[in-house]
Amino acid sequence: MSEAEADAVERLLARSSLGTEGARQLRNRADRALVQRAADLAASLADQGMSPDELGEISKQLRAKERQTDDELVERVVAEVERYRGFLSRHNTQLPPPPLDELLPLMGWLIYEASWDCVQRVDASFDRDAADPDTRRQSEAELARVDQLANSARQLPWPEFAPRALGALRALALAESKRDTEPGYDAAWTLHEEAQARYREYRDSQGDEGLRKKSILALDEVFLQLALAKIGTACRTAERVIVRWAEQFEDPEKPERTRAEEQRWIERMFRDLSAGVAVGERAIDIGERIKQDPGFADHIDEHRLTRHSALQNPGIMTARAASLLLVLRQAMEVELGRRPAGHDSWDQWEENILCRFVRAYRVIESEVLGPDGRPVKMDRGFQRQLVHIRLNLALLKPGYDLPSARAADLPCLALNPLDDAAVEAMSAWLAGPQGLGRENALAAATMPMFVRSLIACRGLGSDDNGYKSWRIKHFTYHRYFDEPERLDWITGVLAQAAA
Repeated sequence: MSEAEADAVERLLARSSLGTEGARQLRNRADRALVQRAADLAASLADQGMSPDELGEISKQLRAKERQTDDELVERVVAEVERYRGFLSRHNTQLPPPPLDELLPLMGWLIYEASWDCVQRVDASFDRDAADPDTRRQSEAELARVDQLANSARQLPWPEFAPRALGALRALALAESKRDTEPGYDAAWTLHEEAQARYREYRDSQGDEGLRKKSILALDEVFLQLALAKIGTACRTAERVIVRWAEQFEDPEKPERTRAEEQRWIERMFRDLSAGVAVGERAIDIGERIKQDPGFADHIDEHRLTRHSALQNPGIMTARAASLLLVLRQAMEVELGRRPAGHDSWDQWEENILCRFVRAYRVIESEVLGPDGRPVKMDRGFQRQLVHIRLNLALLKPGYDLPSARAADLPCLALNPLDDAAVEAMSAWLAGPQGLGRENALAAATMPMFVRSLIACRGLGSDDNGYKSWRIKHFTYHRYFDEPERLDWITGVLAQAAA
């Protein structure tokens, strides 16, 4: 046997339950079937395909944006996975034999990074009639690559040892949601459910106690990303519908059909956002557990996937979903006549959602320690999202008491309770000197039932003009303000809400 083959044999024996004496006897046996099996596998894999070093290096290049996923790389991944599968029928063991035990986690990482890289080049609304043909072609090509990578992730042998490959299902779901069509949202939701089901299956399959802790950590770190994607789809769907209602969903010539569509979408948004809040809370719980043991990592590599700021994104996305969910109470209770599942009253439901919002908000503001153990200043992007989230609550619940732990860095958060002055301070900070913003939910909504429900959520009665005045005063605060007829649509929907 070569040195490489002998090394493979020793690694296989070390993973077995034979013990020292049993391993010695096995080495000395005339019948060396087990030894030869490991040697054959090691030699076969060593002679062709991607080495562990190559898998790791390409993954690092993709993460650093030093290369892009192209057809050649996707074809190599597909071929590698097919080659791995060729050994499954001949080595149908509970644990992957060497060197697959080393290759599988790295292949999972490569699939994770390659699929995520593709999603960055899928444009929003690429599948709608108004999409530019070149944009559509590029986006469809990137989506096709993600689809191939997702299929490879599904076909991996011993997939629980390549947990990051689940990231391809997350990427495919996000790419489908970027169609910004109902079939796209449906496909995305189905993929999110598949990814979570596989996560649970892989987690439950971890039996060996020596491997369990490391494997569970790897799976849980991936779950944080799966959860973020699922909440993101719930929020993206809701925001797209409420913001683009006037030009893409409303049919002025068929008011009855339009109202029926409003009711259907309100119910769907309520269901999806409720699921989003729940999975976000689970991600926060898992993140808190990782923070305690073994702690967050200083950087992302083949071993770790969660850095010191890993809790902030789940906090942001969970609070974002909860704020949109709060708006829907009046529509669900009064206009649709629904009862709140799991609660005795809508007042109780609302109190529950507010508590969950506040918990997520506190997670966003929680202190982040760097590698040296010192507090790290919040990233500018996180700061903007934090102010957005707080402004949402100020608009929905005027006068709410929510002291900020980040006011020293962001003076616009210092005003408490959340009154009109707080709204103005946060709006001015977000809009900046030019008075422009990028908000795409409460500041841009054109769905009449959503707007009516939002005004009712404020709880200040029929004479309340606070939200309507804010919309007009800060018209340029949302990202679509310069579109033709946008101001007419907004003034029209606000007038409908006041009627």
